[in-house]
Amino acid sequence: MNARAAFQSGPFRVVHARHDADLLWMREPEDYRPCFKTLRPFQLLNHLPNESAMSDKGHLAEHLYGYDRVQRADDLGVKDLVQETYCLYLRNDRERFFAQVPKEASKDNLWIVKRADSARGVGIRILWQFDELREFCARAERPGPGERYARYVIQRYIKNPLLLEGRKSEIRVYWLVASLDPLLVLMYREGTVRLNTQPFKLDDFENTLIHVTNVAQQKSHPDHDPAAVLKWPFERWERYLVVECKRAPEGYLERHLKPHLKRMLSFVIRAAAPALRVGCPEQGLCFGLYGADIILDETLHPWLTEVQEGPGLSFSDATKRPLIPAVLNEAAAIMLEVARRKRDGQSLETLESVKGFEWVINEA
Repeated sequence: MNARAAFQSGPFRVVHARHDADLLWMREPEDYRPCFKTLRPFQLLNHLPNESAMSDKGHLAEHLYGYDRVQRADDLGVKDLVQETYCLYLRNDRERFFAQVPKEASKDNLWIVKRADSARGVGIRILWQFDELREFCARAERPGPGERYARYVIQRYIKNPLLLEGRKSEIRVYWLVASLDPLLVLMYREGTVRLNTQPFKLDDFENTLIHVTNVAQQKSHPDHDPAAVLKWPFERWERYLVVECKRAPEGYLERHLKPHLKRMLSFVIRAAAPALRVGCPEQGLCFGLYGADIILDETLHPWLTEVQEGPGLSFSDATKRPLIPAVLNEAAAIMLEVARRKRDGQSLETLESVKGFEWVINEA
């Protein structure tokens, strides 16, 4: 099931000519990139031209660290938002990373390597010995004729993740950048929690069933158990933490976690906003519905791991079936109201279509 099926379940009518649509919803870059130049006034498109400023792990890290050096408005800093991160494709970052690596390799010094432009857990490796990485970086610094090297980031591995039934887990939240001018950002009230198949241990680092919290990676592993439950709704997750294992106080999700997640998303969008505004079309309105993945450690501190421009909008499983159509239909309703209000010169201070989404930033 996909976005078209979700919209057809709601109050919207699907048209086949792009020019006739009030809102264009597209997935593939070769489809939506040409539209930036052809949007009619106040026609909506579900992509920002430079959204890789957030979805590319390297660009995101660069913007977060850059913003952290100049922002003074919040006591939340980049050190509280993401684990220590280095962009290995940048000489200064590469040198700083290798300068702090201990002379003796130790499994106490675990790092996770990710391709900057990849998704769905592709290419992830967990390392504690770095000779191979040094050689790779040296080759990348002096490529031979015709050689091209992928861009990688390296991030300190979370060794003490919050475990659910003994398994590593990750939270997915859905959030909407409804406008960059003024800045309007919202987070949906519900999300999902993904669990790994096998119990967590600080060993067997090549085993994605233990360490890589991505459903596609779990299901593609030859030892995957198809009967394993890989997703929980927020309600099930909070009941486990509060009632079953008494790890969190009553009302933890609403009173503690959600306000912190909103501060994290606010930091991300303010860090990336200058880059996101580059290339926005003079007519038409661009927006983005994104995902954000967060790992909690055993102290319940949330850590951002990545932002997705394609936030997993299929809804064939029981956890996402009631969620995704509601997210998509309300996001579309919000954007159509924003477009109408901008066209008519009306205030954006309050939006009648906001029901399941909650405000992160409203600069109107």
